[in-house]
Amino acid sequence: MAKIKQKVPGGMRTLTGAQDFATMRSYLATAAKHGRRPFDALTELTSGNVWIPATT
Repeated sequence: MAKIKQKVPGGMRTLTGAQDFATMRSYLATAAKHGRRPFDALTELTSGNVWIPATT
């Protein structure tokens, strides 16, 4: 996390920015755990196709 914070200067200046970062990080981590590539997950998300993992 320290390296990511260095790469995105000013991303954590507000509570809203920190919450947005945590939301994206969580979404991408969950997608990766289910074998999805981060770029594909983000591409589908921005086109309106929200990926939600299947519940068991």
